[in-house]
Amino acid sequence: GGDLFAAAVLAGAALLFATRRRFETRRAPGGAAWTRLAPRTARERIRLGYGTTNILRRTGILYASLTYVSTDTEAEVGTNNPYAAIQQFGGTVKHAAREATFRWADEGAATTKDGKRVGSKLRFASEGVDTHTRAIAAYEVTIPARPYLGIDADDVAELTAIGEDWIAERIGAAR
Repeated sequence: GGDLFAAAVLAGAALLFATRRRFETRRAPGGAAWTRLAPRTARERIRLGYGTTNILRRTGILYASLTYVSTDTEAEVGTNNPYAAIQQFGGTVKHAAREATFRWADEGAATTKDGKRVGSKLRFASEGVDTHTRAIAAYEVTIPARPYLGIDADDVAELTAIGEDWIAERIGAAR
């Protein structure tokens, strides 16, 4: 009956905790380490100030979207994030060819005393007169699977303990 709902809530909370822990340890259910960032991705993340340790937590959006739902008979953990599946299962993202408009800024690029060019005059377009449209070729990005959803032996042990506690409470209340 309805009294199983409390056990389902505990099960959902336990699975959510285990899923979030996988983000922190960068390990799949079962303990396999996630694939490291590609060197190019690592360099870009360092350049942007994000670092390379939190592989799926650059913005925190995917991590924050993890949730669980419990009913009288089950608990589910998941996310409604649109890019969650590509992170879980891996795959190739295809970017179509497109055009982009750039503008040349009056400021930004300079030449040092020794003649070395620093900075860039290239900026993404906003309103302005010095705009140039350039073609950007189609390209693909392959993202390795980094599983975070799933149930492993540790989760089964935790769920079993929750179930055994629920049964023990019912037996004790019946006496």
